[in-house]
Amino acid sequence: MFISVFMGPASRTPAEDLPLIDLCLEQAVAAAQAGCCMVTFGEQHFNNYEPYANPFMMAARLAPDLGGTWFGTTIVPLVLNHPLRVAENAAVADVLTRGRFLMGLSAGRVGFSPDFANFGIDPARRDAVFDAKLDILLRARAHREEDGPLSFETPWDTCAISGRLMPMSYRSGGPQLAIGTNTDATIERFAELGWPLFLGPCHPRMAARKLKLHRDTMAEAGLPRSVVDDATSKSFVTRHVIVGTTEDEAWERAELMAGRAPMMDRSADPRSLRELARAPFDPTAMHDPRNRNAAHVQSWIIAGTPDQVTEQILDYEKSGIPHLNTRFTVGTYNPDAIRDSFGLFSREVVPMLSPQLFADLEPAEVSAEYRTGTVGEGRS
Repeated sequence: MFISVFMGPASRTPAEDLPLIDLCLEQAVAAAQAGCCMVTFGEQHFNNYEPYANPFMMAARLAPDLGGTWFGTTIVPLVLNHPLRVAENAAVADVLTRGRFLMGLSAGRVGFSPDFANFGIDPARRDAVFDAKLDILLRARAHREEDGPLSFETPWDTCAISGRLMPMSYRSGGPQLAIGTNTDATIERFAELGWPLFLGPCHPRMAARKLKLHRDTMAEAGLPRSVVDDATSKSFVTRHVIVGTTEDEAWERAELMAGRAPMMDRSADPRSLRELARAPFDPTAMHDPRNRNAAHVQSWIIAGTPDQVTEQILDYEKSGIPHLNTRFTVGTYNPDAIRDSFGLFSREVVPMLSPQLFADLEPAEVSAEYRTGTVGEGRS
């Protein structure tokens, strides 16, 4: 199975920013040492979530310390960024990681934070903004200096390339891209291109269906088996994983770390998270807070002893989800609970999962300018 680790903490005050960033760096290195295939960082602004703000800077900091573990972005909201700056930042990350870089992109999440207002983007037009910026990003990646000047003008970006994109990406053609979405039509659109899929929160049954749609669409598009297998291995759904030495301890930690999630309304719902994790719910009645609470817990939380967590994760694999993006930096700053939970996971759960690493690039996949006969030469 493929196991990656997402660094997504919440910071309550400026005083917590530095220790949380340090904790994310510490956990990313530990995840690589434990044999996880990838560590992922997101991009948030002005909302106390993911206080490092810029995943590309985290990639640069961690590149020397990850070994064969990849670095992923979950997610870069392309609509909030200038596409040429994203292209440059991604190329730098790709070079520093020697091609072990996977950039997840999305059109952003409306209503989650004030990002659209902060950056002057009309959320009603986010799909058009995304498509325009993606077109510029892809054309800029393909541009060569000898092609001559390349100009772009959209309602959101006006720019011209008169030189070349620097640096040349390590991976030929540019860093690998993934799409972050839960929308079936978008899944199909990017599956036809062979992009991996990063799913947002959803129930395991829904995640399995959407990942199957992704695989089937790639196959029906006639993509090579190697492309389908690679994109499948790098496609995932994210889960909070909370481990305790006993089941009671695990669920007590879950209440501490995730019990006040703003996506739940527990004001008139006395059930514990453990009860919500086992409660039936009606997916057609999400206007009912009790239904929403149960759906949220079952879409997000895996909790228990090391043996129980191992069994739950292997159930995902059996259902057609071969890659889980695990998250231990859950909720607000509780470093002891986060470290203890992740320590149990890395020592006792990961070995039972026999985790797989992604393959490094083949020599032919490396940009010709960087080929030396040894892929990754010069980096441990």
